[in-house]
Amino acid sequence: MISKKNILILDTISRLYRRRAIQPLKKVLAKTHPTDLARILSRMPEDEGYDIFFLIPQAARSAEVLSELEPELRDRILRETAVEKLRPMLEKLSPDDLTDLIGDQDPQLAARLLEGLGSESQQEVEDLLQYAPDTAGGIMTTEFFALPQDITVEQAIGSIREYSDVEMIFYLYVVDEEQHLQGVISLRQLLLARPEQKLREIMKTRVVKVHTSDDQEDVAALVEQYHILAVPVVDAENVLVGVITMDDIIDVIQDETTEDMLKMAGTDESELLTQSPLRIARVRLPWLFAAFAGGLMATGIVHHFEGLLSRVLALSAFLPIVMGMAGNVGVQSATVAVRGLATGHLDLGRIGDFVLKEFWVGLLLGLIYGGALGVVGWWIFNDTNLGLIVGLTIFGNMSGAAVIAIILPILFQKMGSDPAIATGPFVTTSIDILGVANYFLIASFFLGLHAPAA
Repeated sequence: MISKKNILILDTISRLYRRRAIQPLKKVLAKTHPTDLARILSRMPEDEGYDIFFLIPQAARSAEVLSELEPELRDRILRETAVEKLRPMLEKLSPDDLTDLIGDQDPQLAARLLEGLGSESQQEVEDLLQYAPDTAGGIMTTEFFALPQDITVEQAIGSIREYSDVEMIFYLYVVDEEQHLQGVISLRQLLLARPEQKLREIMKTRVVKVHTSDDQEDVAALVEQYHILAVPVVDAENVLVGVITMDDIIDVIQDETTEDMLKMAGTDESELLTQSPLRIARVRLPWLFAAFAGGLMATGIVHHFEGLLSRVLALSAFLPIVMGMAGNVGVQSATVAVRGLATGHLDLGRIGDFVLKEFWVGLLLGLIYGGALGVVGWWIFNDTNLGLIVGLTIFGNMSGAAVIAIILPILFQKMGSDPAIATGPFVTTSIDILGVANYFLIASFFLGLHAPAA
């Protein structure tokens, strides 16, 4: 979404570009925030956006804009521009952002970009590319601030002044001679300490840290739990190799939330990045097949009770609401469960309490809507049995749906699969099948007792 302010800037940039007023255009580009500028360029005709990008003054600003651009324009810039022209701005990116940028390209283009970097940047990127992109090693930056444990507070403050360009100096990490992580000191602690004190005397030795192989979702949960602005990353030998900063954590949370939402809908992020209907259809096909198969099973149940439906046609009138209400409760409970599992707020050790709580929620909702639908069924058709059937069905279905919707994501989690997958086809299909079966079983019971003799 683009703000009203950015719409005005977009119009200004477009008019200046078409008039070839290059100097005024450069002034506007210099005054616009890089994030806003990236959104503006991504919404312009691609040829215009491409040309205007190279009018941005200063390589550092161009680098920030490049990292924020939409994939189509960003990839065109990387693909069609000589590496010599790209190098100044690529060198201004932080190692983790540069690694992400290169890692997203096809192997041939990635190799060409990598070869065009300076030796130091090239080594940093190669070191980071060895880690899986969804691990702590894959999202960390190798630009961090660490000092020996035996220097004084005064010396440490002097060192910070010399390296003021290092990303996010909120914490000072303390290491030994072999670069093993020994402790951490906040800037506040450092400034309040006596100048002659050694860092090892004031550092906290219990450091919240992660290993290079830890999953990025676990890292985000750790940062959220301890409310820290950055987390150090160590290797198997406890050597400090990088730092994950808050901006990376925000990206992780956004990516994981988007991924869960897309999985719950039966698709993935590739649909956001592709224009091909064939590719989108191929992504959605497996998810819809599960729903299709479940629908066939529900149809089989309805067919089995065809005789009952022919005797009491009013039963068919309530089928949509019987299936719909239970499905809605199931999606609500499943969404809560999936999000709780993702954030760590749902403790598997106390899962019984959570299931019981959701059961009571479903029970109360079923009682309210079951009673309401029972009254409606009795009032419309003037049939007490029909009112009891639809009322008890809604009551039972909503109670059961809440439990099923909690148990399935948990089972997926224990099997090592993403619980978000369960929310789509498996929860809704299971609830539909059980809901229809429950409806006709209750109907058979009541109508069987009160049906006239053949």
